Amino acid sequence: MQNNNHREIALVRSSYSPYGGAEKLTLDLLQAMLKEDIRVFLLTHPHQDWPVDHPKFHPVQLGYHRVNRFWRTWLFDRSVQRYLARRPFEYVLSLDRISRFTHLHAGAGTHRAFLKTKNENAPVLERLFRKTSLFHAYLIYLEKKSFSNPDLKKIHCCSKMVSHEIHENYGVPFTKLQVIYNGIDWERIGESFSVRRQLARDLSQKYRLDLEHDWLLFLGSGFERKGLESAIAGLAFLPSSYHLLVVGQGNPRQYIRQAREHGTATRISFLGPQPEGWRFAALCKAVVLPSHYDPFGLAAAEAQAMGLPVLLSERTGYSELVQPGKTGVILKHPMTLDHIRDAFKNLQTLIENPEKSADQIRNHIKFLDKSTVLSKLIHDFIGF
Repeated sequence: MQNNNHREIALVRSSYSPYGGAEKLTLDLLQAMLKEDIRVFLLTHPHQDWPVDHPKFHPVQLGYHRVNRFWRTWLFDRSVQRYLARRPFEYVLSLDRISRFTHLHAGAGTHRAFLKTKNENAPVLERLFRKTSLFHAYLIYLEKKSFSNPDLKKIHCCSKMVSHEIHENYGVPFTKLQVIYNGIDWERIGESFSVRRQLARDLSQKYRLDLEHDWLLFLGSGFERKGLESAIAGLAFLPSSYHLLVVGQGNPRQYIRQAREHGTATRISFLGPQPEGWRFAALCKAVVLPSHYDPFGLAAAEAQAMGLPVLLSERTGYSELVQPGKTGVILKHPMTLDHIRDAFKNLQTLIENPEKSADQIRNHIKFLDKSTVLSKLIHDFIGF
């Protein structure tokens, strides 16, 4: 061990994207550690262009990213473990799927729970593909190996739901599972919140969105997992003044067909991925995210920081922070048409007869300010 310098850490994240949740957290953690004079060695794929320039920041390029996902994952883990064998660290925090570390951010929950959710309503051929997939089998193997690795000190769980999943599926004791909810850019969102009426006008003009409509915001990439089909089904139970605004990356074709079947195609607008997608909350009445599986649900937290009520499935970690009937509505599992109808009708009631003001909704999650959360992660979770 490098006992001569305890103020250093190996931070593991294979890829960088300005839109990825794990990448944003990695970048925020990295920058917060550098401010506290911690030397950070970032173990990452080549050519990732992390936007950091600091004398105590040391990017280490490992693995090979121009291959299929199985080989990419296998090669990255192998390269990381070889590097750590040559250059040991007292603290190894992984935000990626690797086999050995001291600390893990389990931001994606467990792959086992993810597959179970994906297979619930999938066609037989899809289920068969996943069952015989080398990639999925390897991730389950890697997950099991990582949760039992002898160096493990703590796992950061972004919700109680994730904590219970890891304990039940892999037997990790609760003493090693620490729940710290994900943070949001409280101040930056607050700037938009303070001028939300002007922002709504600006966005409506830029994207030709009629402010006379009662807009509901669906915010997130990966339409299938985020439950866009349930959001479209729910829209059909609401008056014609309610429209759905979809912000995120995904192919809209099948959802447009679904909307036509429900007679709501003219009430849905797809804007694609947008920077700071939470800004669109300024012109909306609520956010709807009926995800089939979401370990936390950052988009819901950001929308609440913009003062909006939320509709979430009970398989979303953030639902633990919702006050039903006051700050949001919880959609029960399984997401049958009856449950969807009831949830969207309850949301309509909450919108038209609010229990809390926009300021009250925003202020009830002030503890998620990312500066507070990052401090907890660095000092309480990692232990610097």
